[in-house]
Amino acid sequence: MKMTLQNPEEIKIFILYLLDRIGYPLSYSDLGAVVIRDGIIDYFAYFEYFCELVESGHIAEADEDGGTVVDNSAMPGEQGAGKSVSDTLNGEAKYPRPTGEDLSDGSKKYAVTKTGRLIARTLSENILMASIREKSYISAMRHLSLEKRGAVCDQTFSRDGDKFTFNCTIKDKEGTALDLSLRADNVYQLNRMRLSFDERPDVILRGVVALLTGNVDYLFEE
Repeated sequence: MKMTLQNPEEIKIFILYLLDRIGYPLSYSDLGAVVIRDGIIDYFAYFEYFCELVESGHIAEADEDGGTVVDNSAMPGEQGAGKSVSDTLNGEAKYPRPTGEDLSDGSKKYAVTKTGRLIARTLSENILMASIREKSYISAMRHLSLEKRGAVCDQTFSRDGDKFTFNCTIKDKEGTALDLSLRADNVYQLNRMRLSFDERPDVILRGVVALLTGNVDYLFEE
């Protein structure tokens, strides 16, 4: 049975968590395709709470370097004594609400701000179920190509006696996403590894993450 979030605070945290975890700015449409994909929230909730997160300064338009154009929201402790992270999430609107033209402009990219990142990393562990977090992230990686993420894929191999050692890496803006070494028992096996990684590095990465987190079923979901 699908888990659907209904609580406004949970929905906001879910949006912040996913955008922060993906690690690079996305357009409203691209983020929406990821957020709505698994039916955890619906389109209308996404639209409303995305706009509220922009208004409150937790999401802002990104600049050319991937930072946010607006990133001057104060940290919770700077907004008054006793101000909690949860209170900050539901703070008053301080910035303009994005227009329909803004949201439909694919060249406008959005990223989490300083307080948005704090909220995503502080509250997501406590409020969002681990299964929701992991499934949504793996689904996002399926939807967003490595090329779109700005990732660089590389592979090398070396001879080890009568066998070979195959190494493949994927590096993105956040650092090393994958660094894997495997033994190939013969040339045929080595060439199959090289070809598979060359053709579908995103599938290799998703498969390793799914296997190591125990979410093997996600490999076979459409």
